[in-house]
Amino acid sequence: MTTPDRWTHARSPRDLGRFVAQARRRHGLSQTALADELGLTRQYVSEVEGGDGNLYINRLFEIFDELDIEVRLRERSADADA
Repeated sequence: MTTPDRWTHARSPRDLGRFVAQARRRHGLSQTALADELGLTRQYVSEVEGGDGNLYINRLFEIFDELDIEVRLRERSADADA
């Protein structure tokens, strides 16, 4: 059985964060569990999901915008992990 193709265009840190939060929930993970798995703080995961872009991520989206780069995020299907 294949997973529906889930994707979005990310135009801002907020779009990116929203997509990350949705994917995390679909994986049945809490912010704390994801943070622990990655060696991050729960607060950092919360900031990413809330769209609180740091200087790096904000500048990255400014570059994308200036160069007319479209960012498409797509969740890998379960079949891709097999």
